[in-house]
Amino acid sequence: MKYQIATAVFLFASLSPVISEAKDQTTQHQRYYAAYEKIVEKINRTHENADVTLLAADQFADDDWVSPERFQERAIKRLKPLRVQLSIYGDGQRALERTQGEKEVRITGNFETELLEQSERQWFSDVFSMTSQAINDGIWTQKGFDGTRIDAGQTMVVTVSGTYAKQGILTKHHITKEFHCSSVGEIYY
Repeated sequence: MKYQIATAVFLFASLSPVISEAKDQTTQHQRYYAAYEKIVEKINRTHENADVTLLAADQFADDDWVSPERFQERAIKRLKPLRVQLSIYGDGQRALERTQGEKEVRITGNFETELLEQSERQWFSDVFSMTSQAINDGIWTQKGFDGTRIDAGQTMVVTVSGTYAKQGILTKHHITKEFHCSSVGEIYY
């Protein structure tokens, strides 16, 4: 009996620092989250067209918990346009834009062209689809797209809308890109 009591006391004593450390971390996360809320509120109030949302605390990864100063830097950086890689899908083949630097979202267009007889050249007749996905560890959710022909149908201006979540921050984006159609129907960016 004495052996069991001694073992129980020893186990409790050895777990006490672990429980205390977890409690301290939870308290720190609560303080950080309260500071993050104020930062997001201030950014949305002071930056024109800002639409920043703080994700729920349980959606934060361990490395998302940073000092409020670092979080503010991240949130302000997210107000900038996302870095995008373009891709075209057509005739059963996919052409991927060669890029330099790290990109966050890949947008793939699938277009139809047809011969415009009066000018004897191809033009955009339709956008079959625009798909997009996150390239890195962020989460991109496409909400929709819109395509508009300009330059007598030789250029298709496409806007893809969606949200991007990373590091506890969710931002809304409207990404506008141009795709071009050559006289023989080749599509390029």
